[in-house]
Amino acid sequence: MPPENPQDPLLKTGPDPQRELFRRFGRAADGFPREIVVGAAANLVVNALRQAHPTREAASRAYDEHAARVKAVLMEHYDGAGRKRGIFPYDQVIVMPPVDLRRRAH
Repeated sequence: MPPENPQDPLLKTGPDPQRELFRRFGRAADGFPREIVVGAAANLVVNALRQAHPTREAASRAYDEHAARVKAVLMEHYDGAGRKRGIFPYDQVIVMPPVDLRRRAH
């Protein structure tokens, strides 16, 4: 399992309203194309920040801080070579029994 990132809301334990809301969003987004889900999520962020900050400067600063945290969480899901990390640990081993493929004399 990848190392725990305290910023990743999916790795937190215990009751977490952010995690519960994420699960609900996931259920609501089920069946929609990825681009639609990303667009809807972006609109949620824009509306939440717009409602929370009375000035453009404050909203811009809050957006930049949020975007930096989100990007850090996203980058944790990629390895040093830039490839997506596996979700599941690779701890399964398949062992093939020896097979004699030489022709047998009858």
